Amino acid sequence: MVTDSRSNIEFNIQAHNKVATKYAAIHGEIYNQCEQSRLHASLKEAIGLVQCKDTTERMQVLDLGCGAGNLTDHLVTMNAKVISADVSPNFLSQIRRRHPKTDVSTLQLNGSDLSNIEDASIEMVATYSVLHHIPDYLGIIDECMRVLKPGGILYLDHEVPDEYWYNTATLNKFYKDVQSVGPHILTKFFRPTNYIDFFIRKLYNPRYRREGDIHVFPDDHIEWKKIAERVSKYGDMLIQRDYLLYRSSFKVEVYEAHKANLSDMRLAIYRKWS
Repeated sequence: MVTDSRSNIEFNIQAHNKVATKYAAIHGEIYNQCEQSRLHASLKEAIGLVQCKDTTERMQVLDLGCGAGNLTDHLVTMNAKVISADVSPNFLSQIRRRHPKTDVSTLQLNGSDLSNIEDASIEMVATYSVLHHIPDYLGIIDECMRVLKPGGILYLDHEVPDEYWYNTATLNKFYKDVQSVGPHILTKFFRPTNYIDFFIRKLYNPRYRREGDIHVFPDDHIEWKKIAERVSKYGDMLIQRDYLLYRSSFKVEVYEAHKANLSDMRLAIYRKWS
């Protein structure tokens, strides 16, 4: 579903500018050792699948929707030259401060396309928790394949699989059982913004999401079949892997008992035809 694109993009910019400096602190589901280890291994695997490497040059990777630099930080350790791209100027400023002397450049996106990137100029495009923020996410798939060199890799991560929407009762029970009770739970009752966001604003807009998520509803979500159809015009799927995301507030023993038979996230890796 393509939504009111410009207003959604503007809201995303404003929302992420506000949280840029504290993004890592409020996203324990991303910034924990379990998820970071999984992500690092997956990125390394994807880099190994690139078939257009120039052995005399460092690989050029586009971190699309880079946010606070989660992927960028990993990619730099893998000797990649990274273009950290986002709609939020505050995120980009944060990355420039953290990577002042490395092969990391920043690029502000318009939220609609990659018109400021040349055709066939990138060895790998990587996204993490990004597609559901983009009004026309299928159009961005076209753009990603356009900027990739033949043999290049498209890496899509941290998006819910189709099956998620048919397994909500089982997952909700798991989320209830796995959630530990502690200060991180109690403090939410003392944050005025929580009442504003989740009670007052939702009365006027039930689809309101604090950080501008768009395609996260039963009737409007990321559809992997459509992504596969779009990519099939340009290349092949190499890997599709579902996993259960670990959050820092989880009881480890409950998570470990269910991670083999439950999933709520998907990683997919595609390669453009040579």
